[in-house]
Amino acid sequence: MGLDHSDFEAFELEHSLFELRVDGVPIWERIRFHVHREIAEQNGTGQAHTGVGDDWRDYLRGAGLFLKNIVQKNPYLTAEHDILFWGHHRRKKRDDGYWWDIYCDPIHECSDYDYVHYEKPHMLEHRSPARTSNLRYLDLIEHGGTIQQLLGVNEPSIPKAERDRLEAAQDAIRDRFDADVDLVSMAKEALHVRRTTLPLYRWLLKRVDAELAVIVVSYCRETFIDACKEQNVPVVELQHGVIYDHHFGYSFRGPRTKETFPDYLLTFGDFWKESVEFPIPDDRVFPIGYPYLEQSIDKYDDVETKDQLLFISQGTIGEQLSKFALEVDRHSEIDHEIVYKLHPGEYDRWETEYPWLLETDIEVVDSSDRQLYKLFAESDAQIGVGSTAVYEGLAFGLQTYIYDCPGSEVLEPLVNEGSAKLVTSVEGFVSSLGREEGTFDREYYFALKATEQARNVIGHLADNGTPYELSIE
Repeated sequence: MGLDHSDFEAFELEHSLFELRVDGVPIWERIRFHVHREIAEQNGTGQAHTGVGDDWRDYLRGAGLFLKNIVQKNPYLTAEHDILFWGHHRRKKRDDGYWWDIYCDPIHECSDYDYVHYEKPHMLEHRSPARTSNLRYLDLIEHGGTIQQLLGVNEPSIPKAERDRLEAAQDAIRDRFDADVDLVSMAKEALHVRRTTLPLYRWLLKRVDAELAVIVVSYCRETFIDACKEQNVPVVELQHGVIYDHHFGYSFRGPRTKETFPDYLLTFGDFWKESVEFPIPDDRVFPIGYPYLEQSIDKYDDVETKDQLLFISQGTIGEQLSKFALEVDRHSEIDHEIVYKLHPGEYDRWETEYPWLLETDIEVVDSSDRQLYKLFAESDAQIGVGSTAVYEGLAFGLQTYIYDCPGSEVLEPLVNEGSAKLVTSVEGFVSSLGREEGTFDREYYFALKATEQARNVIGHLADNGTPYELSIE
């Protein structure tokens, strides 16, 4: 069971969904990623992240964040700055005791540009102490919009013609993909979010008066990008995870496009630039590297490697992979220590969803206290399905295996080039463990001098607003 991604692409063109506008807004590009994920989940893919529900206690906590943000790290009580960063909400705790935004903080640390850094809450909280300087929270905007939506302020209506097209498309989804997806409600919610938060983002941009906005994760940030385009503020996105040809936050092949896409994209390396057809010109996609990874490889260079097998989990495939880890652990010929590294989105639910792991000697890493990169440095082999971390583990020199289950097609390029081996059975995996595999072209996936390149590109775009030529000596 699984979703045929190419069939989904054919479907959206057959129904001319990119041409559908409501109140002048191209609605499909705002809900496309979520529609695809919902269909995939109903076709057997697991839940990627634990989410915040509609429980009244969650609303109360959100209201508390809203009120607290009036006096603490208020987004509007800031001076003007040259660059506005909207970082990643899921921070990682490092050895220094601080919670880092791993995509932005390494760049901040080596730069002297004038910036302010914004952050939305993650699971209705902000991690502290945060490493980031000049930090402000977006709770007033995020929860201010939610309060308006709950009160019905600026509630949109979808005209009959557009409603009929959406209903016809959702009927087709039911027939074609055996999934119930309420496109009308999703479209209405996206429009409501836009109506209630767009004025707040306009006000924020006028207050900061930035020359450039840098964001981590562009899908789900369409309204902010809308506001930036209205005020002629160029938007740059920092790559935060795996990008592949069926990632529908980035892949827009052929006639598909996205109006609310960043003006520039900074990728980890040439591989990611060449893997996807983005809705912006090639000369606006810069392979600058991954500063946090590059710094961490240097940091853990002296860690001693041992016979340790690292499983890289994700919520979407956690059930399948954890059961495979159990079989590997029980195999008589396995002599590696087994560590099962959960994705942060699984930390609070793995004991319920993968209870079989509780009955083994497998070490389950379910907090940020154990550093992923230190685990890479300690291990000599890894196995995963579709995670960005698998690429990072290869950069650390790990022998790499891809477990064959729905989602493994994401890492197919690694198998095709010989950097990783696809495994379908415990016997096949155990027999190949320790054998020499192909080499990994780290520079192709993760460009060199990443921090320097990120700083230079961002500084140039903020100062000049014109394309930049990368040059790595």
